[in-house]
Amino acid sequence: MVETYKLNPNLTKTAAVAEWLQQRIDWQIYQPNQRVPSVRKLAKLLNISSFTVVQAYEQLVAINVLTAKPSSGYYVNAVASSVEPNSHTDITAKYPVIDTRWLVQQVFSDIPRDRSPGSGILPSDWVRNDKMEWAIRQVTQQADSFIYDYGDIQGYLPLRQQLAQNLNTLGMQTHADNVITTAGVSQAVTMVAQLLTQVGDTVLVDGPGWYWLSSCLQQQGLNVVAVERDHQGPNIEQMQKIFVAHRPKLYLTNSVLHNPTSYNLHPARAHQVLNLIHEHDAYIFEDDLYAAFVPNGQALRYASLDQFERVFYATGFSKSMASGWRVGMLVCPDEFVDDVLRVKTLSTMNTPEFGERVIHRLWTQGEYRRQLKKVQQHLYSAHQKMRKALPKIGLVYPEHTQAGIFVWVDTGQDTAQLALDAYKEGWLVAPGQLFHPNAHDSTHLRLNVSTTSDEFLAWLGEYLDN
Repeated sequence: MVETYKLNPNLTKTAAVAEWLQQRIDWQIYQPNQRVPSVRKLAKLLNISSFTVVQAYEQLVAINVLTAKPSSGYYVNAVASSVEPNSHTDITAKYPVIDTRWLVQQVFSDIPRDRSPGSGILPSDWVRNDKMEWAIRQVTQQADSFIYDYGDIQGYLPLRQQLAQNLNTLGMQTHADNVITTAGVSQAVTMVAQLLTQVGDTVLVDGPGWYWLSSCLQQQGLNVVAVERDHQGPNIEQMQKIFVAHRPKLYLTNSVLHNPTSYNLHPARAHQVLNLIHEHDAYIFEDDLYAAFVPNGQALRYASLDQFERVFYATGFSKSMASGWRVGMLVCPDEFVDDVLRVKTLSTMNTPEFGERVIHRLWTQGEYRRQLKKVQQHLYSAHQKMRKALPKIGLVYPEHTQAGIFVWVDTGQDTAQLALDAYKEGWLVAPGQLFHPNAHDSTHLRLNVSTTSDEFLAWLGEYLDN
């Protein structure tokens, strides 16, 4: 056969390199135990960076196609599957496996935003703040006064005070002593779970719910059980049965602009949930990461009803200001502050004060408020557009959806297969199975309204018609 060094233009560079090499292994150009081209050689042949080749090789090592030998290179795994030369077997269909790890890898890949309706973040031009560089320069001028010290293990005090003040205006009464800065909401999740649970304990999440959350908790050895979630909140009858059968110690949820549905919490349902929490001596971890997108912040939260008696409340700025800063904050019930600080000390020691100072400066100078108004307007317009576009391809815009980042769409077809087929065409989508801890079949897609293009909707409509 005539060799070609052209990559599939519909895939990311990393995925295209992996596909290119996988094909040549299946065609037996590279035999079991044979060394494949060195990183530098393949990078030169394909006219790409060595870093991209390394990423592709490591992905193939992870799925046992290649074996890495230190100081020697990469070799075809002796047990790697192969087919007869010139077979028309669809190689791409075997790669990748759609799971949480794959989706996270693709989110951090170089797939363009306009090809990523399944991503979880906003376009950079939506969240870009014209004052960001100014704030960084201001903090840099003060760096000598704090950069060489560990700082306060609890986090930058003025930022904690600002959060407490903001929460008080929203009806959640707390103070800076109960606030701990974190490396995003994700660190807050792991710290609270580590504090309140042991391996084998049951925790409760929403179904559907944030895909990373379930996988993270399962990795910690916890039994993750989902309670069905609708536009009012969790199914209270099912939740009651779960408490009796499994006695979960912790319920982790979004109450505002829920991920992936963009539903809010109904007051009656919130009271019922809190009654169960108190009755069964459990706690709530309330992830309020998307609250910034609610105009004036006016939405019901468990923390506003419970006042932090049995609610751990977490929020952050990765979605609304700058994903790279990884600045989050956790509000704890009084009795747990010292324990959470101990967990933080033994895990990360501290969170970087530089980013916390930059966030504080933008917040207190009014830039954050102005930025949020711009994002809220973008989201509202995107939802209005989606409301009109979905019926044109035979889909229903869910009635109770609020103007958050996501819309939870029922396609009427298995979206796991849809996601694989979309990937072959260069699209990154988030199938519904990822949003349930047991990964059961689903006909839903989570669409990011800010990155779902007309071109993708046209592709989706044509796909669903076939």
